[in-house]
Amino acid sequence: MLNSISKEIFSEIIELSEINLSNNKVPIAAIIYDYKNKQIVSKAVNTNSPIGHAELEAIREALQLKNTNRLDDCDIYVSIEPCLMCATAISKCHIRRVYFGAEDEKGGAILNGPRIYENNNLKKVEVISHIEKDKTSELLKKFFRSKRNK
Repeated sequence: MLNSISKEIFSEIIELSEINLSNNKVPIAAIIYDYKNKQIVSKAVNTNSPIGHAELEAIREALQLKNTNRLDDCDIYVSIEPCLMCATAISKCHIRRVYFGAEDEKGGAILNGPRIYENNNLKKVEVISHIEKDKTSELLKKFFRSKRNK
């Protein structure tokens, strides 16, 4: 069960994803939340770069703003199951928990594919999945339908 803060943050994830969709970009957003200080540290959306994933953009900004190389006191919220690159970065930055919406059966790396957090060489990250999965999934379907119909 999500607390009210997590619900608010995930509402913002949906809103940011919708904005990215309206800008003809992949509707994926990420938010880093500092649970000790009870504040959002950073927000990001996918860019057009192959490594410009919302998670990496949000992590990069949070590390810079907090002037650190670890995000021990932070959680990350993201529209979709993180890929291998992003899931690894989440672990390497010592983020406590990842919250995500839709599963990504093709590119996801937490519940699908390599299931990276089952790897004993990485810091374990708590996973809360399937939040607003119908909404996040529908936004992604809309985006890819629009690409196929062009």
